[in-house]
Amino acid sequence: MRRTGKVPTVVGSARRRVIAVLAGLVLVAGAGLVVYRVFAPGEVFAEPSSGYPAAPTPRPAAVLGTLPAAPLIVDGRLRVVADKRQVRADGPVDSRYLNTPYWSFRRWPAELVGVVAAGTTVVTRWSDGELVGLDARTGRATWRAKGEKPTSPGYAGRRTGAQTVYEPPGLFLAGNTVVVAGATATQAYDATTGAAGWHDPAPCGGPDPAGFTTADNRVAVLRACDTAITLLDAGSGAAAGSIARSAGDLAAEPLDCAAPRSGCAGLRLDQGGHRTAWLFDGQQPRQVGEAAEGSTGPGLAAADAWLVDGLTVRVDGTAVVAANAGDGAARWRHDLAGPDAQVIAVQPGTIHVLTADRDLITLDAATGAERSRIRYTYFAERTNWVPGYTYAVRGFVLTERLAEPAAEDDADYYFDAQPVLLARS
Repeated sequence: MRRTGKVPTVVGSARRRVIAVLAGLVLVAGAGLVVYRVFAPGEVFAEPSSGYPAAPTPRPAAVLGTLPAAPLIVDGRLRVVADKRQVRADGPVDSRYLNTPYWSFRRWPAELVGVVAAGTTVVTRWSDGELVGLDARTGRATWRAKGEKPTSPGYAGRRTGAQTVYEPPGLFLAGNTVVVAGATATQAYDATTGAAGWHDPAPCGGPDPAGFTTADNRVAVLRACDTAITLLDAGSGAAAGSIARSAGDLAAEPLDCAAPRSGCAGLRLDQGGHRTAWLFDGQQPRQVGEAAEGSTGPGLAAADAWLVDGLTVRVDGTAVVAANAGDGAARWRHDLAGPDAQVIAVQPGTIHVLTADRDLITLDAATGAERSRIRYTYFAERTNWVPGYTYAVRGFVLTERLAEPAAEDDADYYFDAQPVLLARS
């Protein structure tokens, strides 16, 4: 009886060991499953956990805060920022910090190449050629299209994502048309549905071309092999004007754009040091840029000239001067307190000037009158920074601050951990 009584004890101990081993195997297998689900190719969507952010209420001009990333303002309510494999949104627009994402969309292993926004649709382009349209209000994908794979290696936005949202390669908007320019062709899509539209084969290969769209819904794609810059109608793809160009290197700078490189009213070209300027105010682009005879007004072809509401604006010594872009006739002059100021952004009816001691002056474009002047720093921060990308829209100004623009390492390249200034002008 005693022996019999000991046998169950031995069997029970063995059974517990077997169960423990099996449980360990299950845990290991489960861990492997988790690793696979996190790192396997795929997509991750984080849906909104709160209500749609409200539109900001008007406030006096002031620096509102600093951000670690450079946002694209969408629908006047969201800030959309880019990362290597993710696009995410937060709000409200005037929040002094980058908040917990309202929504986020992540793909892997593809990298984010560009972001544009048409109304409440956020269009993302990825290194595998995939285009994904996201509803800004929910973050959900509403359409997908397989576009040409970009020749650029992938994400190029560095730490702030500024280039990805403010200068995405080969990705433009013309009204409700998304235009993707690749090495072999230019393809149009409907921004709301993703439906493919016109297709324009490229005359040559090469890297991703530069380009822009105009305020009257034309598209320009600049390729090294082109003998002229051809404008296409954004709705049909038909030829809609051209600009002659000479052989050799060509640098193109779109001017007075409603969004980054989209809805632009003018263009400045630099061909081997010879600069010309053009306005898109008729069927054929009109060359301008020279000051009128006997006028002190600035010409649009000058490297530091800006275009806003049909005016050419630039800093001349210790003053901001404006002239008619078409004929160079002087319009107004606004004297500044000192030298070395620079225009850093324009938006409809408004000019933003950064002084040497880091004041942000906002001028009325029509009259040159000063609307506001604020200290363009956050509390007692240092002022020895260099402006990088500046984005101005809906009365907001965002400036990327750099410490050493030539640095390869982000720690040396950016001014600090929160390099983007957010201000209301």
